[in-house]
Amino acid sequence: MKRLLRIWQDRVLMDKDGDPAPGGGGSPAPNNDVAEQIAALKAEIAALKKGGAEPAPVPSDVDKVRKDLQDKAAKEAAVNRMQEAIRFNLSAGKFVEENGQYIGELSKGLFKELDSKPFSDEEKKASAVKKGLMDYFFSLQENIDAAPEELKGRIMTYKALADDEKEKQSVKYWDCLTLTVNQKKMSAQIEAAKRANGGAKPFEEGDDSRKQYNDRVFALKSHYLGAKQGE
Repeated sequence: MKRLLRIWQDRVLMDKDGDPAPGGGGSPAPNNDVAEQIAALKAEIAALKKGGAEPAPVPSDVDKVRKDLQDKAAKEAAVNRMQEAIRFNLSAGKFVEENGQYIGELSKGLFKELDSKPFSDEEKKASAVKKGLMDYFFSLQENIDAAPEELKGRIMTYKALADDEKEKQSVKYWDCLTLTVNQKKMSAQIEAAKRANGGAKPFEEGDDSRKQYNDRVFALKSHYLGAKQGE
């Protein structure tokens, strides 16, 4: 815009320089109709706006380096997500087979149905499978009741999400299912040990297996809270 105003000012000065000297002589004066000049200027402005004439600023060396690093980090993150999805898809069948009694009686059939569907890539498949299993798992109140207290708030947050958001964030919430399954397995083992010991308590409070599990739940909770604070 400033450049166009400058052009207009230059035109006015040129017109003044071309005026004939008093008493005749000199070259004929150009058309000094201000209205025509303003109309021409507006036409140029409109043409520049239409064509996006304002040139983009040339990036500095620092900007180029920053963009290269951001592009590299984005590519690495995409590769990591895809690799994790592939690992999940390869192991999900075994996980459901071994833990079907804790996930729910329909889990094996549900997994086979989800696993047979076509997906555009491994990441989308992993997200859909996780969402499907979590939706079923946490639709059963007994599983919510069995979840560690530290996870129940996250479970309810997941259940409140829209379907498309559940699929997008399934990786973030998947540990809610796996840790609850582990909790149910541990509880079943404790009950089995009690029966084997005639009702005696099989584990002391300081038992290493329970301590390791509680430490893992606490570590995941701390990681989740730290990620939320960083958002």
